[in-house]
Amino acid sequence: MIRSHFAGLLAAGIVAATFAALGQADDPQRGRDIIMQQKLGHAQKVLEGLAIKDFALIEKHADELGVLSKRAEWLVLKTPEYTRHSDDFRRQCETMSRMAKEKNLDGCALAYVQMTMTCVNCHKYVREVRIAQATR
Repeated sequence: MIRSHFAGLLAAGIVAATFAALGQADDPQRGRDIIMQQKLGHAQKVLEGLAIKDFALIEKHADELGVLSKRAEWLVLKTPEYTRHSDDFRRQCETMSRMAKEKNLDGCALAYVQMTMTCVNCHKYVREVRIAQATR
């Protein structure tokens, strides 16, 4: 009984995710907005993990951030600078995850700060590029 209920919930989740993905394909901006909201949620969970010294929480959400950064919706610009920012972000996520496995809270915190600075710098860069493109 529980197994069939779980299977039904799993199937419903897959259907919902499929429709969400199809909707994102039709509206790239909506897909980017969703992925940025997910990024914010995972970053907040990492911060929570840092605050309560929950290495499993840090590792899980650092890994999720890395996965998000590889999705197509993540790619906003096709420039070497944007690629560098994305690569830096992924490296910081990997470092955070590794530090969590090693139960190194200071290492996790440092990687989190560096990841956050990478986000801020990337968003600044994207805004500057878009403003420059809009004035042409």
